[in-house]
Amino acid sequence: MSRGPLRVFVSAAEASGDEHAANLIRAIRRRAEDAWIVGVGGPKMAAAGCELLADPTDRASMIGGPLLQMGYWYRMVRRMQRAIRRLRPDLHVPVDSPALNWHLAAAAKGAGAKVFYYIAPQVWAWAPWRTRKLSRLTDHVGCILPFEQRFLRHRGVHATYVGHPLFDTLPERPSPPPDVARAWADGTWKVALLAGSRPGEVRSHAAAFLAAARQIRQHWGAAQCTFAAPTPAAADAIRRACGADDDVDIVVGRTRQMLAASHFALAVSGTVTLEAAHFGVPMVIVYRASRLGYHVVGRWLLKTPHLSLVNILAGRRVVPELMPWYGSRREICEMVAEVMDDYGWLTEARRELLAVAGPLRAAPHQTASDNAAALALRTVGR
Repeated sequence: MSRGPLRVFVSAAEASGDEHAANLIRAIRRRAEDAWIVGVGGPKMAAAGCELLADPTDRASMIGGPLLQMGYWYRMVRRMQRAIRRLRPDLHVPVDSPALNWHLAAAAKGAGAKVFYYIAPQVWAWAPWRTRKLSRLTDHVGCILPFEQRFLRHRGVHATYVGHPLFDTLPERPSPPPDVARAWADGTWKVALLAGSRPGEVRSHAAAFLAAARQIRQHWGAAQCTFAAPTPAAADAIRRACGADDDVDIVVGRTRQMLAASHFALAVSGTVTLEAAHFGVPMVIVYRASRLGYHVVGRWLLKTPHLSLVNILAGRRVVPELMPWYGSRREICEMVAEVMDDYGWLTEARRELLAVAGPLRAAPHQTASDNAAALALRTVGR
């Protein structure tokens, strides 16, 4: 057990990790007020009281991809490894982002720190054999998907399910929910278009989503189809992707409010599909891929029968997923028309999505961040 103020090194590489790490930092501080917290992350971690040594979070969303930024990442990782060896923290908390955090966790273990990995790398999806590495580099793992605890423990990793941090902040569902029966009968649909947040995602999906929206409005004249943009930058990317069309309706920074009022969604794969599931919104999930890249690499790496989170959690196809999708607008339009015309499917999908989302929220009067903070401090003997 360490003596004196607890020294914690936290590392996150993307905006979502920055947010989850910030909430965890606040939860740690509630239990260890004198903790000195330093690390790698973004503005939300800094606002929570972390002394930042580097901020890579803006790099994660830059146009150009990882290959063009390899030099930056290599230099940053080497610098943080040296910082860990110099600072000798009691505890390292890597958050998601295994490409960064494998390296930093190895440095932390070498410096004598305990390692509590929060938001486990999804090795079950792409590299089950890497659980051996995860076991070697960590003392405990905080899982945010219910099945991960059993999967990792069965393979020798000390792992505990803490709840999904997304659900710490999601509002309650409206009661009664949006009336799908009425929307289906009279065409007064409210459809959420969730084309992603990163420029590359938006560029790959927004124009096809707009084509689907136009088809919906042709069939149901009263339908409202609205893009949800998490940031003004994402809204600008949607406008650029859709060109000069004047029928592009975009709402900025109100994704959850939009989903709470929606009857249907067309969504890029990611955690936003869990938000849609929380509100019971039937959806079609899409993610564009390179045909060559998928057949040469992706099909051999991916180890799950489903690729979207909601279907993985359900263990079956609850909603259609066009993954990989190679860019055919017709394919999206046909799938959307098929499921929106099927009232029985719409009602069953809502029921099953609510069942998928239910176990993701931490137990009453608890949060995923609080549960993870308690485990992290226990790992280091506090």
